[in-house]
Amino acid sequence: MKKSNFAALAAVVVLLSMAGSAWALSLNPFKRAGRSQAHTLMVTGNYLESRLLVELAQYRTKQPILLFSPDVDGSWQLFYLQAGGKATSMGSEKYLEFIEFINPKRIVFIGGEDFVPSAYVDMASSRYSVMILDSKDWLKNAAMLGDWLKHPQLVKQYEEYRGRLAESGVRPQD
Repeated sequence: MKKSNFAALAAVVVLLSMAGSAWALSLNPFKRAGRSQAHTLMVTGNYLESRLLVELAQYRTKQPILLFSPDVDGSWQLFYLQAGGKATSMGSEKYLEFIEFINPKRIVFIGGEDFVPSAYVDMASSRYSVMILDSKDWLKNAAMLGDWLKHPQLVKQYEEYRGRLAESGVRPQD
């Protein structure tokens, strides 16, 4: 009888520890869908061409996005876009803290100095593997990003949505 009580107690302890570890893993936003960390953090400006590109990439890959948006006073405001979630605003002073929290394997900066100031690129490149896509041809940027993210349909999707926007009268400067 004592052996069966001990076995039942051991089974309860094992089940509780499994439930506890599953709960702890659910707190990490990058543990879902087999991912233990963000592979690629995409960083760009909050402008039509660049935002369309990174959001199309995020839809399939579920990788996080960090958007830089110029403020009226000349400072920069940051927006974090998690896959399937709302945009979260943060001050630019939290930039490195945020990247350390995400802990990506690499960071892709999309667009030139007009999209992400070089000071922020330099801060990240001292600690992380950094790639920069700064071509004025956004289809080239889409092709390179698609290759790096293993998303071969990205260029086609980007071109299609860009065409739809042009047909509706939206210009890239908007």
